[in-house]
Amino acid sequence: MHPLIQGLILGFVIVLPGMSGGTVLVILGAYEKLIIDLANFKIKPYIPMLIGVVIGIFTGGRIFASLFEVYRDIMAAFLLGCLLASIKALLKDVDFIKVNRFIFIGFGFLVGFYLVGDSINFSSVQVEVNWFYLLFAGAISTATMIIPGISGSAVLIIMGLYDTVLVSLKELNIANLFYFAAGGLVGLFSLVSILEKAYKKYRESMSCFFPGLIIGSSRVLFPYSINFFVVLLFALGFIAVWILSD
Repeated sequence: MHPLIQGLILGFVIVLPGMSGGTVLVILGAYEKLIIDLANFKIKPYIPMLIGVVIGIFTGGRIFASLFEVYRDIMAAFLLGCLLASIKALLKDVDFIKVNRFIFIGFGFLVGFYLVGDSINFSSVQVEVNWFYLLFAGAISTATMIIPGISGSAVLIIMGLYDTVLVSLKELNIANLFYFAAGGLVGLFSLVSILEKAYKKYRESMSCFFPGLIIGSSRVLFPYSINFFVVLLFALGFIAVWILSD
């Protein structure tokens, strides 16, 4: 598959909370080589992929932001399903015989629950954000996105910036996008190898902490009302990510 097409797929998919960029790269067969090349600052072969990622994120972000404004509950249910299903990939290798695994899950839940802000609602989103926080969010979400099983968009939800970033894409808020993208480059080339090594060393602990974070922070995506379409879209999002997490 051409790198540009790989990038388009990656960029469009990682807009969804619950979809890990690392998982997508594994599916595309590009993960291990990409990590090694990034660690050695070997960038040139990945320029077409990077262009595809930018186009995919821009297109996907604008589509989801527009749909969210009009169909808030349906889209929230779909993204909630995606987010919760991503827990499967994180917990599949965890040994639950050890009690401290549940402690890490509980701690992650409390941090996620109290860290996130109000429910996501794109019609009243705050786009005026401190530039350093955007820079930091770009670095962290991009670096974690590369780790298989961890969603960069989920990190943005936990940090309360998912709706801000998507609305910035939709409205072409150049200042917000610049700081976020600059942070993303820092995360991609400076933090990803560090986080990957930390994840490998503390895999089980982090694989319990992140699901707790996801469950705790998922409250921002709760629909305001429940109907057939809300349940249907939740199921579709959940099933899609559950299958792709294998």
